[in-house]
Amino acid sequence: MIPPRVRLQFRVRTADSCGVEWNRRWRRAGWLLAVPVLTGAAGAAGPLAADLLLAPGNAPAQPPLWPAAVPAVLVGLVAGLAVVWRAEARAAERLRRSEAHYRALASSSNDAALVVDGELRVTGVAPALEPPAGPGRPPLAGQLLVDVVHPDDADELVHWLHDAAAGAPTGLHGFRIPAAAGSWRVLEAGVSDLREDADVRGLVLHCRDVTDRADREHELRALAYTDSLTGLPNCAAQRAALRELLAAQRPDVTLLQLELHGIGEAREALGRAGADAALTEVARRLRATVRADDHVACTGPEQFTVLATGTGDEPDRLADRLLSIIETPIATGTAFVDLTAVVALVPLTGDLTEEQVIDRAELAVADARAAGEGSVRRYRAELGAVRDRRDQLRGDLAGALDRRELTVLWQPVVALEDHRVNGVEALLRWRHPVLGDVAPDEVLAVAERAGLVVALHRWVLREAIAASAQLSVHAPGINIAVNAAPAHVAAGTLVDDVAAALAEGRLPADRLVIELPEEAFELPRATDDVAALRLMGVRLALDDLGGSRPTLSRAGGLPVDIIKLDRSLLARVDRDRHARAVCEAVVGLGAALRVDVVAEGVETAGQLAVLRAMGCGYAQGFLLSRPIPLPVLVELLRSGEGTLWPGAVGGTPAGRTPVLDGAQVR
Repeated sequence: MIPPRVRLQFRVRTADSCGVEWNRRWRRAGWLLAVPVLTGAAGAAGPLAADLLLAPGNAPAQPPLWPAAVPAVLVGLVAGLAVVWRAEARAAERLRRSEAHYRALASSSNDAALVVDGELRVTGVAPALEPPAGPGRPPLAGQLLVDVVHPDDADELVHWLHDAAAGAPTGLHGFRIPAAAGSWRVLEAGVSDLREDADVRGLVLHCRDVTDRADREHELRALAYTDSLTGLPNCAAQRAALRELLAAQRPDVTLLQLELHGIGEAREALGRAGADAALTEVARRLRATVRADDHVACTGPEQFTVLATGTGDEPDRLADRLLSIIETPIATGTAFVDLTAVVALVPLTGDLTEEQVIDRAELAVADARAAGEGSVRRYRAELGAVRDRRDQLRGDLAGALDRRELTVLWQPVVALEDHRVNGVEALLRWRHPVLGDVAPDEVLAVAERAGLVVALHRWVLREAIAASAQLSVHAPGINIAVNAAPAHVAAGTLVDDVAAALAEGRLPADRLVIELPEEAFELPRATDDVAALRLMGVRLALDDLGGSRPTLSRAGGLPVDIIKLDRSLLARVDRDRHARAVCEAVVGLGAALRVDVVAEGVETAGQLAVLRAMGCGYAQGFLLSRPIPLPVLVELLRSGEGTLWPGAVGGTPAGRTPVLDGAQVR
């Protein structure tokens, strides 16, 4: 496609060439006219000369002969005129065809010209750009361009034309002009400066109608920034709105991030249609609750955000209202859906970036989630410090093993019948050189984020089996228990790692206990791995029974040798009838299935008495012993001849910390 400026110059050169062609044709026509005239004149010149030579005194007088040449001259003149007329007719026909040709090209093109003078007044306009005639709608010619275009486009258009007049590169620019029925046409224009041209004397805008393209772009933009299910703006739209507010420095705006709970259960009970209906209703309620100028968006499958204006405690009161309307049961036609949520609040104060606001919202949501359903939490600096600590731990954990910062501590498992140490559980511990001792749960969480869970469990497995030889000297037949994460099962290396560690440490397979949480048994390859481990002789334990997952209903069907009661259940066993009933049920189930039951996390004498009364076989916890280093455990087994009584090590009920052979136990 020829650029606008080139097209205009092409047309100017074409007009000049037409003038040259006309001059050439008129010169040719003049020569054609001169030929017959000169011929007639030559025919009459002979007689006229004879008359002159035979003038009086030279010859007898005769009548003049030059009138006889007039007909010949006239004939020649007529013939010349005929030739000229024919040449003109041919030239006119060619010109008509040329004009029709270029007129057809111009009419079929999407480009149309608009000319403005130095005051930006329209001095020339192509018919294609004229809006439909109507009452109170004057033609474009004679009006100021800023009065014609859309008000929102006027300032930018004026700056663009001023740049063009100053000779600066401008490129293409878009603006809108009136169309039919109060609508607007979208034009995209280039500009040529022809103010020095005597025939134009203005800026020529070469306009192209891009209304259809703009409409399609608007539709695509709407699709790209709208959640298809709820009809609310999506995450991209929310980020765009957040960027605008941050650029405008609006400290009176607060980001509220809502995380819904219960959609998964609704999907399982009612199907996808029921869950979608619940989400749609939540979106409608949120939109109806906030102010008209507040920005509500659906930023995830179960997440909504609100950019709300308000100061003081207004955002907190809005969060309470939003929780209230979410927790109101939702009728889906066939059933009611009960949802809950947590809300995080992040004020847009200071020089925050978009990523910082979103990061703060995620931290506040996690804090609210930890606080329980229906919680509202504002971001505070402590949450950022926790995140920074986690990031530091994640970066340092990769080299912790090489720096010898990781150790294995041991916690005895005692038979309640005779208080003999039946086994020990190997527990991973990390002493950070700067942050000190890191809690076990925090170590595992950081390892999962860093992708190091499998490597750490593999290392603990080898260390535990290697240490079994020292323990067997004072407690023959003692069991070694090692935790295995679901990630280890999912990685597909658990069986090979266990086999390699047993071969390296020469530990009989029946003395190794692999503790797995219930979610590990639900993995696709868990069945094959469990079967392989049992064929090897390795004993399996179901870990953390009675925690957050309802494992009691499935415990009887899992291929395990040991069931471990979770510490959260044991904490209430001596004062809560429900917790006691669950423990009694598990103990009875173990007896019926010939599965050992270990009470994990025993901390008081009352808990130990209740467990012994209901027939629980084994226990471990701070009441009996805290996790201790291997040398302390070896000395404990040696001095106690393989038995362990409450208060003997790791902190007594009176709060004493005993000393064994000069080594203080922590």
